[in-house]
Amino acid sequence: MKRRWLVLVVLLVAAVAAAPWGFRTFVEGSPEPALTLPAGAQPATTGVDGSWTVQPDSQAGYRARQKLLYQPIEVSGRTSKITGSATVAESRLVSADFVVDAASLQSAHRGRDEKFRGTDVMDAGKFPTAEVKVTTPVDLTSVPDTGKAADVEIPLTVTLHGVTRPESAHTSIQRNGDRVDVAGSIPIRFADYGIHPPALLGGVLEIQPEATIEFLVRLAKN
Repeated sequence: MKRRWLVLVVLLVAAVAAAPWGFRTFVEGSPEPALTLPAGAQPATTGVDGSWTVQPDSQAGYRARQKLLYQPIEVSGRTSKITGSATVAESRLVSADFVVDAASLQSAHRGRDEKFRGTDVMDAGKFPTAEVKVTTPVDLTSVPDTGKAADVEIPLTVTLHGVTRPESAHTSIQRNGDRVDVAGSIPIRFADYGIHPPALLGGVLEIQPEATIEFLVRLAKN
């Protein structure tokens, strides 16, 4: 009898230890890959100076980390509902303003999306959009007109959950025919924006305090 109880205890411990791995592997699955520049960019066919508008094939989203007991789990959400524009003068990004429909962000799980949009996280009913704005001129002379990408650090402000803060975007920019493509990421901390995600499943599942805003903005000249 004692040996049988010992076997049951060992099996129970093994099941508890394996559960987070099983959840990540079979339930959660792999997160969306990071947004990157499209392949096959062509040399520029128009000058970089002028006014540019966000195109419908742009995307934005988030990447966050959760912890289920000992197992780290990466999750992501995406939306194509982005509007905005940018102005370039004398090869400098003079201004840019992009607005994302936060309520339209979707991940692989409907339940997570409902939590994300709810009052515990984004409170999309009260704050339906997120905004990224560039107000400090950024030199773009390092971006060639050959279609080759260049890395550019862009200071900007992020408005999220009704809070506006200075941040910095790590971007890759390429000219592509009559377009400009910009892929990048902005690391943030939830608490900086008054967001305090709750622990779930009785505290077993915790959302980590840092997250990343990701985007692929495709711009066409007006």
